[in-house]
This record gives sequence, C-alpha cells and structure tokens, in this order.
Amino acid sequence: MDLRKIQITGGSSYMITLPKDWADSVGIRKNDTVGLQPQPDGSMVIYPGGEQAASMGSVKTIDATGVTDRDFLYRMLVGAYIAGHDSIVLKSDSGLSSMAASTASSFAQTAIGLEIMEENDDSIVIKDLMDQGEMRPAKSVERMKVLVRNMLNDTMDGLERKDVSLLSGMPDRDREVDRIDWLISRQVNIHQKDITISRRMGMDLCEISRCSSISRSLERIGDHSVLLASNLRPLIDDPTSLDAEILATGRDVVSLMVESVGTWSDRDMARANRCIEAGEKLVARSQEISAMADDLTGKPAMAAELIAGSVKRVAEYSMDIAEIAINSTMD
Repeated sequence: MDLRKIQITGGSSYMITLPKDWADSVGIRKNDTVGLQPQPDGSMVIYPGGEQAASMGSVKTIDATGVTDRDFLYRMLVGAYIAGHDSIVLKSDSGLSSMAASTASSFAQTAIGLEIMEENDDSIVIKDLMDQGEMRPAKSVERMKVLVRNMLNDTMDGLERKDVSLLSGMPDRDREVDRIDWLISRQVNIHQKDITISRRMGMDLCEISRCSSISRSLERIGDHSVLLASNLRPLIDDPTSLDAEILATGRDVVSLMVESVGTWSDRDMARANRCIEAGEKLVARSQEISAMADDLTGKPAMAAELIAGSVKRVAEYSMDIAEIAINSTMD
C-alpha cells in the first residue's frame, strides 16, 4: 500500500497527490478529470477518465476472418462472455459467413443476458443487457442446485419405476446447468474487475469466488447426471440384484449434494463436517457396488460399473462443496 499524507489547500479542502507511476500507467495528464466514488466501508474509488470511464463497458472484438471451425468460434464467444465484456463484436474483413452468423445467433440465444443489437454483412454486435448489480451469484448457485437435484432424482425415479421416459432430455437439461455456470464465471470476472459492484451488493470477492468453485462442482455433477441416465437403461431393460443397492446409494448421494450446498448457504460448519463424513461412507459404498458388478455379465455389468463411478464422483464433488462451506465460516 502506498501511504500519502493529507494536505490542506485553500483552508477548507483536503488534498493528496496521486502516485506518478500509476497516473502514467492509466494515461492521466494535467487538467484531466477523474471520478471519485465513495464506498459503503468508507473507502474511495478513483476512476481515470471521470464518470464516463466509470460507466463505460468493455468491448471484445473477435476476428472471424478465415475461421471455418464452428466449435472453435463458439468457444471464443463463450470465452469473451465469461471474461465479462459488455459487448462482443464478431467481424470479418471478407464478410461474415453464414456459419459465423448462425453460430453467433445460437450463442446469443444460449448465453444468459445477451442480445444481438446490430448485424450487417461484415459484423455482428452482441451486448449484455443484464444489470449485474441485480444478479447475485449465490442465487444462481441455488438455481443450479435445484436443476441438478431434479436431474438426479429423475434418474433414480427412472430406475425405481423402470421408466425410461424419465431419463430422456437429460442433455438439454444439462445445457441449462452449463448456461448458469457460464453466468457465474462471468459474474466473478466482472466483480473482480469492478469491486464497487460487490460492495453495493454487500458481498466480498472471497465469497463470490467460492460461488464459482461451487458452481463448477455442480456443473460436473450435472454431467454425471447425464452419464447416470445413459447407463441406467441396461438395468431397466434387464434388472439385476444390484438395482436396490444402486437406488439406495443414489438417493443418499442426492441428499448429500443438497445438504452440502445448504451448509454453504447457511454457513454451518458442523453440518458441513457431517456431510464430509457421510460422503466418505458413500464413496466406500460406491466402491462396493463396483466390486459386486464383477458378478454380473453383459451390458448390465458394464453399466453397474460406470454407474458406481458416477455415484462416487457425485459424492466427492459434494464433499468438495462441504469443504468450501467450512472454509467460508473461517472468514
């Protein structure tokens, strides 16, 4: 920290000098205007360029000239979105291809808060219309938990009722989980670049970063929900002696996931520790299922082995969330 002494000028105004290295690095010159914004904790944020700079959003330009790989272009758009830019400009000196235009349209429809505001032969402008001050990452995490919980419950219901219709549509539901994970990652980057947002919301950067870690664990649990749904079909078509144990362990894993997120939102260290202990037992149970799968044959044997692996990973990700809950109580 650079410490400066307060001086008085004109008998009533307080004055400090700004570090020259910092002023040079942000382009401040004599007679320039800077913006000053008081914070709830009593600190003050200085914006080079004044009020206009404080409210100006960042723009990321992606040159699609010569890009023929749709997946690569889509990943670039997702990367720009997660980085926290307010506007994304997709352009091409030779004119945007129909592939680039359709990719941009698909991306804007998928990512939360984006709209295509301008489009011509050479460029597309995508803007974020969401007020970041109104979006709390913790609320997004709660929504992810509900979506993933419902996915897991439906897979277990499908096994219990021998109803494959309950397993359909999982990839589409997982994409909704992915969308929220992108949004939370984006929010983390935006908050890190502008600490005034988190302060206005009464949050600190440590808590926001933890939202991102929990979001990532939930996103991966969502992936395993899809794997469970795809691997349960052989057991529904050809029931085995392991079905009851898989169902019981799966139900317990769903409860563990929900409880782990609850310990984080409630900042309950004792419950979080119990979640970790329960998770360790569920990991052991999943390993027992894997060992018992050796007594099966054909597709059910392979399916039971893969299911045991997914159940184990869901338990481990839930334990990770509980550990984050314990860490958050130590602030």
